[in-house]
Amino acid sequence: MKRLFLLVFLIVCQTNDDDDDSYQITLMSYNVMLLPSILVFERDQITRAHLLTKAKFLRTSDILCLQEVFQKRPSSILLSALAETYPYSTPVLGDEDDKNEWNEIWNCHISSSPLKFVSGGVTILSKWPIAYAVEYFYKHACSAHSFVRTGFVYAKILYGHNKYPVHVFGTHLQPNDYRGCYLYGEDKIREKQMHELNSFLQARNISSNELVFILGDFNINRYNVQQYENMLEILHVHGQYLHSSSIPFSWDSSFNAMTNSRHNNQLLDYVFLHKNHTPINTHWFNLITDRMASKQWRLLGENHSFYNTRNIPLIELSDHYPVISFFNLSRQQWSRRPSGVITYVKFMTADTNLPVIIVDRELRIGTSINQTGTLFILTNNGTPRRHRCLRSEQHILLIDANKPEFYLSNEKLFRMKFGKEHANRYLKIIQLDNLSNCIQTNSTIIFQSRLSTGYYYVNSQFSQLCSCTNDKKQVQRFRLIEVERKNGSTYRTTSPKELGSPLGPSIFGPEPGAGPEPVKRELLAPTSISRTTTDTASKVVTTNVSIINDSTAPVNPNNLLACCFDKPREIVSSVTTPVKELNDYMELIVPDEESDDILLF
Repeated sequence: MKRLFLLVFLIVCQTNDDDDDSYQITLMSYNVMLLPSILVFERDQITRAHLLTKAKFLRTSDILCLQEVFQKRPSSILLSALAETYPYSTPVLGDEDDKNEWNEIWNCHISSSPLKFVSGGVTILSKWPIAYAVEYFYKHACSAHSFVRTGFVYAKILYGHNKYPVHVFGTHLQPNDYRGCYLYGEDKIREKQMHELNSFLQARNISSNELVFILGDFNINRYNVQQYENMLEILHVHGQYLHSSSIPFSWDSSFNAMTNSRHNNQLLDYVFLHKNHTPINTHWFNLITDRMASKQWRLLGENHSFYNTRNIPLIELSDHYPVISFFNLSRQQWSRRPSGVITYVKFMTADTNLPVIIVDRELRIGTSINQTGTLFILTNNGTPRRHRCLRSEQHILLIDANKPEFYLSNEKLFRMKFGKEHANRYLKIIQLDNLSNCIQTNSTIIFQSRLSTGYYYVNSQFSQLCSCTNDKKQVQRFRLIEVERKNGSTYRTTSPKELGSPLGPSIFGPEPGAGPEPVKRELLAPTSISRTTTDTASKVVTTNVSIINDSTAPVNPNNLLACCFDKPREIVSSVTTPVKELNDYMELIVPDEESDDILLF
């Protein structure tokens, strides 16, 4: 069995001290879209939360920042499961039940407003102890976010066995597409929020020898050059370098069925490294990966017995894709790999060996075995480049390989229509022979589709394929033939140029050896924590927990307007985490199942 090559040197560290695990840090930012119940009504977020708990990629980073952890029950399911991997975490930003667990709370008068009844939905999880945690509420917000306790979470994490201080800021900035931002506009609100974050960061007087990361959903498109560069300037961070195995969008409306197809693809999520806290000779990349659920699920739940065009089968986990950051890994050892592989197939009738062809957008059975069958892209999710094991009884999408903007539409007579919004998401593939785990090339299959009047099998009517029979004996049988596989990184439906701005520098980052001039600064030994602590029975106890609630005073940690909690913050001593092995990152690059025998892998 031939296997895909992994990024063999992914976790190789370029340092003179092999024991210094601070050189191998990985961070992840992921907007999981667990929205407030008032916005989603009957959406089945419980099933999706359970599927998120089974996603292995969520457990591969050292530090994980989640956004849109809003709705209580699904969020609790996810966070409780992740606690097995990340024993340390901050509370969810703006969660009133856990406000006593913070070391500092800034602008708490904002969060206590009766108009702010939705939490900020941001939390930071870590495999290493969190020594200090702060929640900060933004003074500026508009539209629907006027009711959200929006802000950022700051965590000082003692990373590695040497307890190297790493400073992490997780945030979710003002979203777009909301009505009600009349005074300033969404762009200006985001600028004000970033200035607040930067002012807080600068006032902390963090040592230049300690790493500072800012990550989250910034709602600023990488391909809007003016806004993107303005963000980099305000936050004083290095630009995002995407590894060549990354896909170019974190919000992909071309494929992701949980997005709004009326909007362009965007890159909104980042893991930034602060310029003033970048040691010499460090290397750093972001990687966006379109990870999927382990099985298909339905948007409104399996219990909806009535026909509803919104209750489509999905395999996506969120409307955003996760962004993973690898710090201080050698660029020379990051080989270029495609972001996916596209598999092209043909269909032949099993009894007469006639090809399926597209004629005037209609799917027809050819009249001669000498005709060339039409090439199709067949996928069990909305993202053809992310190939997974194709199983019998799964719902699929059928795409014209020559014109990938055309999808098989949800009509009785089979036609291809332009745009993902017209795609038939109720087309089910059923294998009749060789019932292996995954459908193989040359398998005999049938199709079943669901219309408003019920389920129908696919046969032909005057040579045009259609959902025309309830009788399985009259169904048309096909053979599924794999034709070729191509580099998925070339499969795009929307280019950055079409998004209204030039592409600018390569989104895949510099060539090996290129990149920004490294900062001439040495990475020193870990510094001590400047706070009152006691060390008893392997526990570190924090005192002097303060709330900052002055909305006008400059951010100054040395001048805290305090009302102190008597309850100390307890931090269990560091868990034993081994140096990263290659297997830690398999889920990021390699599909779940891998074999030449698998049609879609």
